[in-house]
Amino acid sequence: LVDQRFCPRIVEGELRYNCVVDSLVGIIHKKPKEGGISAVGGTGSIYTYYGPDEAKFKNLTTNFLERDLVKVMPALGLAAEPVPMWWTTDFILASPEGTPAAEEKWIVGEFNCSCVGISRCLAAYCKDDTPKATMEDISKEDMEEAMRYGNLMGDKAKSILDKAKA
Repeated sequence: LVDQRFCPRIVEGELRYNCVVDSLVGIIHKKPKEGGISAVGGTGSIYTYYGPDEAKFKNLTTNFLERDLVKVMPALGLAAEPVPMWWTTDFILASPEGTPAAEEKWIVGEFNCSCVGISRCLAAYCKDDTPKATMEDISKEDMEEAMRYGNLMGDKAKSILDKAKA
């Protein structure tokens, strides 16, 4: 159980950082539909995709990857374990409106490594309004990004196995 304060700016959305081991592969701004506070898929939320080098989030990205990432596993009581192969971190902006980007404070709302999908493949998700969705429904651009993620996972896994053999 985690006691976490409510962050009212959740209505502006949250940033999902998709990571392969220690590499950020993409950022998704998940904005709830008007009047909502949840941006879970299938709720009418709007997903906007950004690359890992998006200038708009440079301060958060730099702090997370260069300062905070090494503290994640120890903070979870898992100091001897590596970060997961494919995982996400959701950030909620906690600063008052008008705070300069360099001074913004972001709260981790969630870490996920047990049920991580590839959001770029959501077009293949069967639901009431798309009961016959298939892989062919994924755009070329989204499929290329999904393949990039998969290829990076393969490279990272091979590197881990090669180190274990040495």
